[in-house]
Amino acid sequence: MTSSDAVWLLGHGGVVVLVLARVLGLAWTAPSLATSGLDWRFRVGLAVLLGGIVVPVVVGEITAPAGWGDLGRVCLAEAAIGAALGWSAALIVAGARQAGEIVGVQSGLSPAALFDPDAGDEMTPLGHLYGMLALATFLALDGPVVLVKALIESYQVVPAGTASLSIETVNQAFGRVGQALALTLRAAAPPALALCLAGMALGLLGRAAPSLQLVTLSLPIRSALGLLLVGLGLLTLISTLSMAWGTWPGGG
Repeated sequence: MTSSDAVWLLGHGGVVVLVLARVLGLAWTAPSLATSGLDWRFRVGLAVLLGGIVVPVVVGEITAPAGWGDLGRVCLAEAAIGAALGWSAALIVAGARQAGEIVGVQSGLSPAALFDPDAGDEMTPLGHLYGMLALATFLALDGPVVLVKALIESYQVVPAGTASLSIETVNQAFGRVGQALALTLRAAAPPALALCLAGMALGLLGRAAPSLQLVTLSLPIRSALGLLLVGLGLLTLISTLSMAWGTWPGGG
């Protein structure tokens, strides 16, 4: 660092702190970063690195408060904005995992559930698979670059120090949740509906021919059918996930 860089940092210290606060909030909730197994020092280092990229771009759009108390208050608001931005992207991954959970339960794979540190709860293998596919699609579509782009553009939508809980903000939050639920239904509906119909058919066949003992055979049949349907629908699932990431802010 040269002397001119040090002088610039001293003159824009408040701006740098505000940018780091928003970037740190994003680094704590963004997909592939919001995991309990990731060291907090890595997140802080990543936030500092991204902050160094973002600061020169947005420095002209930010005015730091004069007092320390106001600066601390605005920093908390900035961290909340960054966290909300990462949370809105993480909702897509959560929606995909929930779709996998629905298909897993319909396939009879719920006894094979394992603890997932990312979700903080037990999850079926299909839930893990759908979540990993969502993250893989996110990375394949240059998701990290899109996140940085959305972070920079967020200063035009919500300038530093102007965040407020308005009706529009609440509507946007509910809209993101609704999109995640819609993704869950679109991703889970085809195999779940087919498995439901297969279960009804097995039930009717069991009533018509009790000697077949379909109760003991239904679980392996449903599991095999579920895995087959998931395998056949992988391309459709990836297309659905790509559309979901495409409609996310900055992804279109």
